[in-house]
Amino acid sequence: MHSAHGGGSGADGNPARPSRGAGPPTRTPPATPFVRGPFTALDPADLRELGRLGTRRVYAPGEALMIEGEPGTGVAVLLTGCVKVVATTEDGGEALLAVRLPGELVGELAVLDGEPRSASVLAVRTSTAREIDGPAFLDFLADRPTAALAVQRSVTRKLRSATRYRVDAGHGTGLARLARTLHTLLGSYGTPTEDGLLIDIPLSHADLAALARLSPASVERSLRTLRDQGAVRTSYRQLVVRDRTLLSGAAGLPLPVEGGERR
Repeated sequence: MHSAHGGGSGADGNPARPSRGAGPPTRTPPATPFVRGPFTALDPADLRELGRLGTRRVYAPGEALMIEGEPGTGVAVLLTGCVKVVATTEDGGEALLAVRLPGELVGELAVLDGEPRSASVLAVRTSTAREIDGPAFLDFLADRPTAALAVQRSVTRKLRSATRYRVDAGHGTGLARLARTLHTLLGSYGTPTEDGLLIDIPLSHADLAALARLSPASVERSLRTLRDQGAVRTSYRQLVVRDRTLLSGAAGLPLPVEGGERR
């Protein structure tokens, strides 16, 4: 794995491939328990061993942890910051597939199946990650059945989420598709605040458009509708869901459960 600057276009007009250039790795003491991702339930001994593996690297915004099509030589456990998972479309564009936050594991599919990377992983903001070579990671899983089961369940959840995403983003009005996308993000990244549930990842309107498979103009219109309904409040790269019931209604989903009964 390596770090590389992403973004921009090449001389031919196609998106420029990230260039190599990570800073030197540094070794750090074991991480504290994770609040999300596959390793939240690891016992202290397994956490200490995981913290001894690999090296800690820092990535500037736009730098790549992994690049689509390259060999899957290792995995990365995100420690701080935020990264996005992107893939190249048939027309040479970029499709945003997922967003990952601290505690989450990236790059495991290529290590598990030995195939090239199916997507690139880019830092959204300054991020740190523990990079672990594939053989060392596989040995860790082989020696620790609890960790292996946790990774297996994590991969299964990601595959289920990808299937649900294709279904949700593939039909319905622009408003419904955006609302379903926000509902999915809320389930993984919702943080309670005085004003509602903050989707605690820095997404631009272009990012939301890519996730919902909508045009930026459609996202703007749909967000305006949700704001007018009182379902959400938006500011620069920040979105708070003020009324989850209204959001579920716009998404065409069952209303949230309160007191054991569906509203």
